[in-house]
Amino acid sequence: MRHIGIMLISSVLLVICLGCSITKPSTNLLYQRLGGYHGLELIADDFLKLISQDERIVDHFRETDISVFRQRLVEHLCVVSGGGCDYQGESMFNAHQGLNISQADFDAVVGHLTKAMQQNDIPIQTRNALLAKLAPMYGDITYH
Repeated sequence: MRHIGIMLISSVLLVICLGCSITKPSTNLLYQRLGGYHGLELIADDFLKLISQDERIVDHFRETDISVFRQRLVEHLCVVSGGGCDYQGESMFNAHQGLNISQADFDAVVGHLTKAMQQNDIPIQTRNALLAKLAPMYGDITYH
C-alpha cells in the first residue's frame, strides 16, 4: 500500500511539473531571438545603410523621411516578430501604393534585410522565421 501511495504522489508531482512547463511563457519568441527591440534597431540601421548604397532601389526612398521610416520599420518588425509593439505606420498596401515596386526591387530589399540580419549574427533559422512572416506581404507591396 505504501508503494502505491509513493507512486501516486510521484505521478501527481510529475503531472504538476509537466503542467508548469507547458504553461510557462515561451522564452523563445522570434522577437527575443532577433535581440529584442535593440536588436531590431541594429538590424534596421544596417538594412538602411545597405539600401542607401544600392542604386537599384535607393530612388524608391528619395522622398522618404529616413528617421520616421526607421522608426516604423522597427515597430513593424517588432509587431511581426511578436514583440508586442504598437505599429504607427500605414498598411503595407497604402505605404507602397503608387511606387510600382517590382519583384526585382522586392527581392533586393529582402536580400538587404537578410544581409543585415547576418551582420548582426542572427541564426539562419531565425532569419527564415522572420522572412516567412514577411513573405505574405509581397502582394501588398509590389506592382501597384
